Amino acid sequence: MKLLTRTSRYYLLISVVVFVISGLIFFRLLHTIFEKQLDETLFEEKLLIEETINFSDSVPDFRSVFGHMIDITIVNTSHVKTEYIRDTLMYDRDLGSFAAFRHLFVENTSVKHKGYTINIYKPLSDSEKLITEIILIVVLVFIILLVLLVWANYFIARRVWIPFYRTISNLSHYEINQEKPLSLMKTDIYEFNLLNQALAKMSKKIQQDYINLKEFNENASHELLTPISVIKSKLELLIQGEDLDEQQLQLISSVFDATSRISKLNQGLLLISKIENNQFAQAEEVNMSQIIDITLEHFEEIIEHRKIVITKKYFHEVILNMNRTLAEILITNLISNAIRHNIASGNIEIILTADSFSVTNTGQHLKLTRPVCLNDSENRKAILIQWDLDSQSYKKLPIFTK
Repeated sequence: MKLLTRTSRYYLLISVVVFVISGLIFFRLLHTIFEKQLDETLFEEKLLIEETINFSDSVPDFRSVFGHMIDITIVNTSHVKTEYIRDTLMYDRDLGSFAAFRHLFVENTSVKHKGYTINIYKPLSDSEKLITEIILIVVLVFIILLVLLVWANYFIARRVWIPFYRTISNLSHYEINQEKPLSLMKTDIYEFNLLNQALAKMSKKIQQDYINLKEFNENASHELLTPISVIKSKLELLIQGEDLDEQQLQLISSVFDATSRISKLNQGLLLISKIENNQFAQAEEVNMSQIIDITLEHFEEIIEHRKIVITKKYFHEVILNMNRTLAEILITNLISNAIRHNIASGNIEIILTADSFSVTNTGQHLKLTRPVCLNDSENRKAILIQWDLDSQSYKKLPIFTK
């Protein structure tokens, strides 16, 4: 998930939570304000009714005056002053059902020493309807504002993060084996400038370390070639001596073989170092069948000496886009191993198709108990073979099919 998307989600979630909490508080305050206003209206009506009772001989029909239910009872006995206001539920004849009312109850004695009781019932349906409409309008306005704010935040954040994405793009296209340094664009954002400075400094250090390591590998490999060549030449001179017995010749031969292995190991390490350092990055069109034929010509004398029969099967003219040096090294190693590990008067079969290349040779039976991976050219699949100690035979374990 992108950072911009995640921050937008958090912004949206926090906004919704804040809106819900604020909405509940707003609803409570709005309900309190309407309730207070309604109570003030009821008390004003109560004062008007009390003035009428105190200073008038008759009491008019206040229901028709105020438009809601008012019940007034006057008696000749005095009453103790009592007054309260509350919500109540009662049957509304106009609606034909029970409804919520705000009820003001007053009991007192007039100036004429007559007791009176006043019950004022004002319906809450109008207030609740008005509150509902206000809440709906507020919710609609909030949704519109939220959408606008989220869009504005996303748009602004995208523009703010443009230098960061440019830096990422430059890093993804940066190659350490190139001589030119990492190029990063300057911005007017302080944090991104700090990031670019740190990355530029780090890339210079990495490139310098890469160059030093590359030079060390090359120098070490080349420096080792000279003493190895000297050792081999001295050993050849010793072998040619006439005053050596058989034991001395065997010791010198062992040292010569070990020196040859060291030389090959040094060349292999140098090759691996060059491959890892992308020194074979240049690619061209390579005709695989031509390289195979040229490689076989190099080993022609050894093949004739060991009387090995070469069978070539080129089903397609395969042209690959790769480094020619690596292709030559790959094919040379495969054919060299096929010759070295072959038997006298053995066979080597080379098969080249549009999607596969295999070199199969005859050889001695493997004396191994561990699984060994081989290439089955007939069935075109890689197999595992393992010596089964119980049956005293080789057991094939297929691992995948091409």
